[in-house]
Amino acid sequence: MTLTYEPLISPTLWLTLALVLAGLLVWYGWNRPWGIGLPRWAAIITLMGLSGAALLAILLNPTWLERIPPPKGKPRLVIVVDESASMAATDMPDGRSRFAHAVDITKTCLDKLSDRFELGVTSFSNNVLPTTMDDLAGKTPAGSITDLATAIPSSIETGYAGGQMMLLLSDGNHNAGGGTPRVLASVAYARAANTPVFTKTFGTDATIHDLAIRMHAPQQLSFVGQPVPVTALIRRRGRAPESVTAVLKHDGKEVSRQQVLVRGDVEVEVRFQVEQETKGLYRYEIALEPFEGEVTTVNNYGTFLLRVVDEPIRVLLVEGKPYWDSKFLARTLSSDPSIELVSIVRMTEGRYLERTLKRIRPDAKKPAAATSEKKADVQSIAQIPVTESWRVVANGAEVLADPKSIGSFQVLVLGRDAESFLSDQALVNLRAWVASDSGALVCYRGQPMAQVNERLEKMLPVQWRTSRESRFRMTLTDRGRDLRWFEPQGQASGDALPYLPALSAMTATDEPKPLATVLAAVSGNSGEETPIVTYQPYGGGRVVVVEGSGMWRWAFLPPAYSDHDSTYASLWQSLLRWLVSRAGLLPGQDMALRTDQVTFATSDAPAATLLIRKEAAQSQIPNIELTGDGIEGKRLIVPAAAGEDPGVFRVAFGTLPEGRYQASIVGQPAEKSGSTAVFDVRRLMEEQLDLKARPDLMARIASSTGGAVLNSNDPNEIANAFVSHLEKSRPDRIRRTSAWDRWWVLAGTFALWTIAWGLRRNSGLV
Repeated sequence: MTLTYEPLISPTLWLTLALVLAGLLVWYGWNRPWGIGLPRWAAIITLMGLSGAALLAILLNPTWLERIPPPKGKPRLVIVVDESASMAATDMPDGRSRFAHAVDITKTCLDKLSDRFELGVTSFSNNVLPTTMDDLAGKTPAGSITDLATAIPSSIETGYAGGQMMLLLSDGNHNAGGGTPRVLASVAYARAANTPVFTKTFGTDATIHDLAIRMHAPQQLSFVGQPVPVTALIRRRGRAPESVTAVLKHDGKEVSRQQVLVRGDVEVEVRFQVEQETKGLYRYEIALEPFEGEVTTVNNYGTFLLRVVDEPIRVLLVEGKPYWDSKFLARTLSSDPSIELVSIVRMTEGRYLERTLKRIRPDAKKPAAATSEKKADVQSIAQIPVTESWRVVANGAEVLADPKSIGSFQVLVLGRDAESFLSDQALVNLRAWVASDSGALVCYRGQPMAQVNERLEKMLPVQWRTSRESRFRMTLTDRGRDLRWFEPQGQASGDALPYLPALSAMTATDEPKPLATVLAAVSGNSGEETPIVTYQPYGGGRVVVVEGSGMWRWAFLPPAYSDHDSTYASLWQSLLRWLVSRAGLLPGQDMALRTDQVTFATSDAPAATLLIRKEAAQSQIPNIELTGDGIEGKRLIVPAAAGEDPGVFRVAFGTLPEGRYQASIVGQPAEKSGSTAVFDVRRLMEEQLDLKARPDLMARIASSTGGAVLNSNDPNEIANAFVSHLEKSRPDRIRRTSAWDRWWVLAGTFALWTIAWGLRRNSGLV
């Protein structure tokens, strides 16, 4: 601890004051009053001089400087190394690979910084794992993805008093799910953890020449004779031709083809329409014709599975009062030949109007290969008139209070003022129906009850609060586009929504629950995302909430909106098909086999889920038979129970070579719905094909966390950069304490002035 002086006035002024004070004190002391003894006068002058000195000392501002010791322990430095396949590219200035340079930097940092930092090394691609220098030097980068969004937060540890920082060695080409927004979310986590990220980007704008296709919705459900869109996205790289031929095939035979113009580095959508006349599982393929010089053709095709059923989707629509919304929704659903609708509307107390709409379909089955005349017959199914029946019932809630009655439906659409339908027994049955029978609950105009009770609230993905009436328009979220729950005809997904008539709401949604996914939000909302369409899984089923009233206007558009006439019907038909296609058991099925994906990578472990109804689960569980291109003969696999869920079993196929495979439930007829599942195993080469470095993203990571971009290729300079940063970020900290902040200094000064004044007063001086 040292004492320094930091004068409050200039030295010249202070010296002038000191001289003036000394002169006055000498003059005053020379003129001693008569009657005061010399000793007393000497004491008075001394005390007055000390009081003046104290005043001058205050003006000098004496300050104690005390050095604060640094935090105990070394700061932590974790080196995060990208080992994805793109790091094997040899486009560095010396002709070596990106990964080799990353290993050199890691080794130099470990050697030079061990005395200043607590060091750690992790590698990442599909997974993030701690590693050692010896293991890292012996690795060959071969990961199938670059997942920066997982690597950054997974490498951060808490509890380091000395702080921590990160060195990220990668080409920055994040290609895992979520894109750049997900990376920035992980950056926010690093910033909150006070962990600056220093980035070193490897690679150049290396490009290859290739065409690639990916399916948007690799599997769909349809009714017999119902057209279904097959959508894929085409991307070109390098000098691939802009005019691309896309061919739709079924069982290896060409069905249709389209010429697509692909310009720039953007994905272009191609869409086909398919339909089948008999129930079953159908495998389609969209393939791109290769061009000379293409680097690979493994990504030139995508697989699409169409599951066709002949049992209609049974939908129950209940409303607490007659509304235009329910009228137009019932009219729209009744026009879909794959839907059988029952609507119940409460007219008055004790009077409910039940309306049943369905089509009487021909019993005769059409052959698989139809002529043009038979094709016309299939298309005329939609022209079969709707059979409509009415009846008045005294208690409309009985349909929900009866487990057998509600069990005959796949979708329940719940309107407003639904208190009279949701008795205690109805809520018990509703929860069991959604969780165990894979039912789908849709609250299609926001809050279904004036006060949502606890039993219903547990199922819903959002909570509501009362607010003033508001009007809004909706737009799809990124997640909503990815899930493809809305497939409008003849236009890009969701582009029309912000331009349709506004909806209104009397309640506002709070933040969605942890398992909920927002599919659509308020259009143009620049602040926090306000959910409009939200869903969450509940057991084996799903619950969806659609906010707002007035959507019926979308079905009754004025001429100015004529381009969007099909949006209303497309939205509801797409939503219901999306819900039912992902349900565990479809109408008429007592067991079903579902693969986790349509296409697996060779590095994955393909698996499927076997679903069995409660009644069938009481008997012996059947085995699964696997056949395919990559294995000889047949394999029998025994399903294993999946947790505590009754009737849910996991089927693990193990690692499989590249090829096409089919899994079947032993003992079930091949033509029975749900008895078979097909999937592909392919080499996914996105990492080898997309070699373009992303220094822009890496720079954004560094700047957002308080780190820095390291541009040097010299490992020693990079190691020295951390030494310099440590010296700048951890300078000597000094605690400054003014003398007048110490109580005893102030007390002493005050006591001195008091004694001087008291002695003068006692001597008869003013």
